[in-house]
Amino acid sequence: MKRNQGQVIVVSLTGTLAAVSIGYLGVQIFGRNTMYIISTAMLGLGTGGTIGQILVEKRQQRVIQTQSKQR
Repeated sequence: MKRNQGQVIVVSLTGTLAAVSIGYLGVQIFGRNTMYIISTAMLGLGTGGTIGQILVEKRQQRVIQTQSKQR
């Protein structure tokens, strides 16, 4: 299923703004070093999830084989 490019842009911008807002509030509450640790962990989780999704999609690709007619 393909998504509309406009929807992807809106979701990406919304996610980025939410991440920046949460990061700013987190620094105010938890401190800078703790937020560096949390952001590094979230980056690792996002990267792992993306790689996992790519691997699953590659496995799900169907191979279509055609057989020639034998006479």
